[in-house]
Amino acid sequence: MSVTNSLPLFDEIPFTRIHFIAVCGVAMASVAAELHRAGFVVTGSDTGFYPPMGTFLEEQGVKTLQGFDPSHLPDDGLIVVGNAVSRGNVELEAALSLGLQLISLSDLVARRHIGRRKSAVVTGTHGKTTTTSMLAHILRSAGRDPGWMIGGIPQDLPVPCRLGKGNEFVIEGDEYDVVYYDKRPKFLLYKPFYAIINGIEFDHADIYQDLDAIELQFRRFVRLIPRNGCLVVNGDDPLAMSISKEAFCKVITFGLGKNCNYRMQSSRESVTNYKLVTEDETSNISVQLPGEHNMKNGVAAIALACEIGVQKEVALRALANFRGVARRLELVVDTDKLKIYDDFAHHPTAINGTLSAIKLKHPNHSLWAILEPRSNTMVRNFHSTEITEALSIADHVIIGKLHRLDSVPIHQRLDRNAIQSNLESAGVGTFSSDNVDDTVDFFIRNRTGKDVIVIMSNGGFDGIREKLKKRLS
Repeated sequence: MSVTNSLPLFDEIPFTRIHFIAVCGVAMASVAAELHRAGFVVTGSDTGFYPPMGTFLEEQGVKTLQGFDPSHLPDDGLIVVGNAVSRGNVELEAALSLGLQLISLSDLVARRHIGRRKSAVVTGTHGKTTTTSMLAHILRSAGRDPGWMIGGIPQDLPVPCRLGKGNEFVIEGDEYDVVYYDKRPKFLLYKPFYAIINGIEFDHADIYQDLDAIELQFRRFVRLIPRNGCLVVNGDDPLAMSISKEAFCKVITFGLGKNCNYRMQSSRESVTNYKLVTEDETSNISVQLPGEHNMKNGVAAIALACEIGVQKEVALRALANFRGVARRLELVVDTDKLKIYDDFAHHPTAINGTLSAIKLKHPNHSLWAILEPRSNTMVRNFHSTEITEALSIADHVIIGKLHRLDSVPIHQRLDRNAIQSNLESAGVGTFSSDNVDDTVDFFIRNRTGKDVIVIMSNGGFDGIREKLKKRLS
């Protein structure tokens, strides 16, 4: 029995004080702020409070505590444990010794935010944050007052997490594990009534042995959807389509394939304008974010919004106004001679989609891809060939420091030198460094005068974004 099984529904929990261990993660900070706004006494500890979430917590008025210390724990409160927390953390060890009530973030959200409402869970290897934000934005624009929890900071919603009063709760359904004592994927806790599967590939090499292991969890997920629910699935992804056959509910497909219920017709001339074919009706569809992958995200959101009850015309208008999410192809410098995008891409498919979109959008600029291999999958050699092929879209490639190498056996590590050699053979200029200042200096010495930089990392990349902006302003 897990330590949370004795908890009733959240509204019945007699706690007014709530403490978050490792609060500076995006989801942890977002939920902590929502509880603070709701009137709970909230504190959160972490080893560092960096932008964007450190700044967000300060703006929201959440009391933050530097470092981990048992004195931070309220003796009469609920302790929320993030999935970045492991045994040995001094606050966790003290909470266990004192018999304090622990709860994972996913369980808290399932109890307080979802409850008995209709949960719309957005899953898949890529596009979860953007698609979740799109769907919440569309429902809100249609006046439905949904709740939501998003793993990023959306530009079109007031906060990343909101309880809402409507019947729907929109949530990003991660396949990563819940917490140190519950190794199930998070999305299994979110009670899906509606669901989206954007596509499935191998990722999270630290917890999944292979693609089969991930596939099993998605099959379990779709079996949770009730018969009167709905699954929206990427019709161009064979594995996602195979998994959708396990569903007992209505299944709606989207994609480029001619048999998709919501079919995109792409354009070689535009990265933001497409045609959308539904049954025998064709509509114009546009998004402000470039790339076929972002259009697919938008079509998935429209398909589910229509199933929920939003008129398609309303959904299309809302999507056209959607500005995006911080660090998802976010344009942070925009001049005639220099454009800098910050993106979360940390998988070869995402890298390919991001660079292809930017190459098409800015054909007269020299394209610089600056990549930080940071995730547990990216620092391993699982996708070496695919990473090289994706990076070859750029004119220049800079590869930063590989993280957590001490935990990766030498024979499994990504070979940065081999990738550079293969790229050089393909005519792509390369550079690598573990030092961000050296990377900034290299770009300044070698810029062409009309450049577009795409920073790609699922972490802070040692502040490279701000360093580039400062040096180039």
